[in-house]
Amino acid sequence: MADDLAQRQLLGAELWERADPVSTARLVAGWEDGSAFCASGCSTDLGLAFCRACPVAVADRALRAGRAASDVCPAGVRLLAFPAPAGCPGRVAVLRVAPPSRQSAVAIAEQVRVATRTLSRAAAATEPASGRATLAAARVLRDPAGNIAWRVDQRSRGADQRRAAAQALIQMMATSSELRELYRSSQRQRRELDRSRRLVDRLARATLRTQDEERARIAHQIHDTAAQSMVSAFRFLEAARTASAADVRGPDPRLVNASDRLRTAIGEVRAVLARLLPPGLEELGLAEAMRVRLHDLGDGIGGEVVGELPRLEGWVEQALYGMASEAVSNAVRHGMPTNVRVELAIVRGRAVLAVNDDGRGFDASATIQSDHGGLGLIGMTRQASWLGGSARIASRVGHGAKVRISIPVERHLRARTGGPASDEPLRS
Repeated sequence: MADDLAQRQLLGAELWERADPVSTARLVAGWEDGSAFCASGCSTDLGLAFCRACPVAVADRALRAGRAASDVCPAGVRLLAFPAPAGCPGRVAVLRVAPPSRQSAVAIAEQVRVATRTLSRAAAATEPASGRATLAAARVLRDPAGNIAWRVDQRSRGADQRRAAAQALIQMMATSSELRELYRSSQRQRRELDRSRRLVDRLARATLRTQDEERARIAHQIHDTAAQSMVSAFRFLEAARTASAADVRGPDPRLVNASDRLRTAIGEVRAVLARLLPPGLEELGLAEAMRVRLHDLGDGIGGEVVGELPRLEGWVEQALYGMASEAVSNAVRHGMPTNVRVELAIVRGRAVLAVNDDGRGFDASATIQSDHGGLGLIGMTRQASWLGGSARIASRVGHGAKVRISIPVERHLRARTGGPASDEPLRS
């Protein structure tokens, strides 16, 4: 055990010399990391400079006196300096023979920039050297042959550490190069993904625009042809029905049946037209279309629209209407509200559409999907992103729900205003 402690002391031993009587002692050979405490203290550049300056005072005293000297370094480590090898007055060896107290250890934390907990633990883990171990280490260093062998061992140890450091540096450089390449690859993939996402968004916007144009075209064709013909036929049937009523037998039941069937068909066509082209949207804008949408929500459910938006591109208004209408349908279907409120506003250059209800609410972490294959929250979010915006929902059980849709205004402003198209022929 004493031999092990002596070897451990030799690992942290140092050899100091002074070239002339007026100069300060300088380090010739040795390591600062022979003990757990010194290794921790030397783990920073400031700590290394601090540790290399610690033995200067005791080494100077031993060199000047030509005999052994003992002292405590600023960190609290007990140092022993003595001439080595024997018969060489210009050199002394320094051994660290006792660790510092925890109070002394943490006192230098600020100077060496090492955590106080690290220094405290290292001081507790460093064992003091026995007198026998110190004597054995001193004998090796004072013996000329042993001193040379120790210096050779120190030089070999230094070479091993330099090789290990060089290998670690090479490995770090190789790893750094791999990380840079991975980073460049990830950046390329991210740019490609961004390009793909922008392309998808452009295609989605083009699809929405095309769908809106096609929907409007079909709606106008139905409105201007089949719908008007149906209304005209209904008026002829009503006239014939009125004329047949003068008969003593009453109106012809075939005319009554045909008139009722045609009235039902006209209602169905009007419903299809309302889905293709919401009433008031093209002519008066989103706010008026939403007022029509909220006009008949069901028994005991009130609806109101607050605010206004500037006229946007037709396909954008159609998309916003679809999202808002889906939010209203979800509120009525799932929330059982007594009131649904739609708010329209411009907030910091963005068009904001909010649908609020006072229903029973739900867990907002669960995604709401439309029962009849409508947009749902996922669809709203996707469509809002295609418009360059976002859709969010906030709800708590018992506190209603709020769907907030926000898109940039400037890019979607309507360049020109189209003329109104009347649906008067369908009003019977």
